[in-house]
Amino acid sequence: MATNRPTMRELSEAINRRRREEMQVAIAEGRLTVRQMTPRERRQSDAHRAAGAAARAARAASRGH
Repeated sequence: MATNRPTMRELSEAINRRRREEMQVAIAEGRLTVRQMTPRERRQSDAHRAAGAAARAARAASRGH
């Protein structure tokens, strides 16, 4: 007889749904502040992302992939 256990995707979705609900409550109560990145922070983030991509590509090339 087959069991009806939730899949990993269903478990993950449930956890994420609970986390989003908790964040919304925290925002509403003022315990969590959400803000947009400044242009300087965006440039730094883009530079870090590009550096990470270059490092991953270099590692893959050195392994022969």
